[in-house]
Amino acid sequence: MSLTGTDLNELCSPSFLDGVDVAPVTELRARREACQRAEGVLSYLRRVVQGEMDLLLAELALRRHGGESNVGRLVEELPTILASAGPLGAEPNHLPPASLPSETVVADDVSLEDLLAEVLSADGDGDARPAGLLSGANLCALEVAELDAELERLRRAETTLSRRRRILHDQIDVIQAAIVDRYKSGAADPDSLLA
Repeated sequence: MSLTGTDLNELCSPSFLDGVDVAPVTELRARREACQRAEGVLSYLRRVVQGEMDLLLAELALRRHGGESNVGRLVEELPTILASAGPLGAEPNHLPPASLPSETVVADDVSLEDLLAEVLSADGDGDARPAGLLSGANLCALEVAELDAELERLRRAETTLSRRRRILHDQIDVIQAAIVDRYKSGAADPDSLLA
């Protein structure tokens, strides 16, 4: 599934739940799967943004503690920054490693920057730049004020992605409850689960 801003708007719309009380179980499963796949893409994008926030926080912490900015050091510490509880003075992230679910496909002709920009613009939070990603910025060449501005921009992107994920989780919960109700009421055949 290639997620677009239009797709995300549709999946997050209250109208996506119209008719769940009468829709066939096969349609409910399809709706649930669409939401789950979109949530997988948003989770992946969110983790990418959080990884970039970790890099910015590491660079800011180094500078604020009197360290000298150095690209080589940043590259050398990259595995530690992304895998640890976070850079010096940062709040721990404690997130699992980012992985895109194998059944979720991002179109080959869409870059992460473009997909993220489209997803964020669907929520009205896009800006003129590739939203959310640092786009190869040399963090060591940026002033502290510029790093702070980038960090704030990434935080806004992460908040938007989290809000959209929460909406998708709520949609999935409603659809799942409708599926369970069908089986409890006898309106759906439990043997179909084995087929």
